[in-house]
Amino acid sequence: MNRVPIRVRDRLEQKTLDGLNLKNVAKALERLLFVRIKTNDPYVDYIAKTPAFPEPCILSKYTNAREEVVPWVKNVSGYKDSDTIYLALQEGGWN
Repeated sequence: MNRVPIRVRDRLEQKTLDGLNLKNVAKALERLLFVRIKTNDPYVDYIAKTPAFPEPCILSKYTNAREEVVPWVKNVSGYKDSDTIYLALQEGGWN
């Protein structure tokens, strides 16, 4: 039986509380022209920032994307449809 260290396994299975892949969420946010992703924080996996909105969006395995990330995207981008935003976060990009 292959034993993978817990830290490595956690990094491989990075998902939000509602089951979205963190890399896909970060990719979708990064594709918004005004959002920058920071990854070198020791306490969280990703931090999304934009100059136009003072409050960053924290992305970690404790983040609920539907309740935390979708409203943040609505505030910074002007997108109104929550389901479209959530689908983009799930797929890692915008159509």
